Amino acid sequence: MRTPGIIFIPGFMSHKNSEKPTAIHDFCKKNGFPFVRYDPTALGESDGPIELKDARFSHWLQDAEEALLQLTEGPQLVIGSSMGGWLASCLAKKYPEKFQSLLLLAPSINFANHYVERIRRKAPPQLLEMLEKGECYEYQDPKYGPYPVSLRVFQDMVPYELSLEEAGSYPISCPVRIIHGTEDTYSPYENSLKLLTGFQTSDIFLLYVKGTDHHLDDPQSLEIIFETILKLTSPSSSKL
Repeated sequence: MRTPGIIFIPGFMSHKNSEKPTAIHDFCKKNGFPFVRYDPTALGESDGPIELKDARFSHWLQDAEEALLQLTEGPQLVIGSSMGGWLASCLAKKYPEKFQSLLLLAPSINFANHYVERIRRKAPPQLLEMLEKGECYEYQDPKYGPYPVSLRVFQDMVPYELSLEEAGSYPISCPVRIIHGTEDTYSPYENSLKLLTGFQTSDIFLLYVKGTDHHLDDPQSLEIIFETILKLTSPSSSKL
């Protein structure tokens, strides 16, 4: 098997059998890379006492941490998709020795307050009153289908926000690649510029894919992801 191994950390309300991790798994099998993908708490085929309405960022961070430490050997190319990019970035600070490199796909980082304010602006009064009481409502997502949403799930993310205010203020030292579509309606592509400056590493590149949405699972985006994986895992990984 080739090295390094590769682990995929899924995003908010996503799981291991979504289009992107499935396609990356097929690519890794074809190219001989060890690959890990998993279902976060209360999602996919995961089984446990926590229901989805009660799942929190802390649970998903613990899932990612356990998968990284218990299911992989040596430094990894860690792929974080959407909110998985936030989780991966938290782990890169805590376990730098486990990161050969970091690939962020449409990263959604520090998005909690943005989502809470958007909900408060758009929710009808009756629904907003229910949310302010701590209750859930079922959100119909065009991609992922229905899932429960509460203000608490976002408010509980705030303590995990990354410090990106100053250049080089967040201590990630491994090579980082960021791929973001310009038609992303979940996580605005301009937000990735904060990572470009806020991460400490000088080996960091940001690629915008014109006309592509948040999911990056169309054929063009997948090919870009595959090419990036090959470059990050080659001896000349410091080159884009």
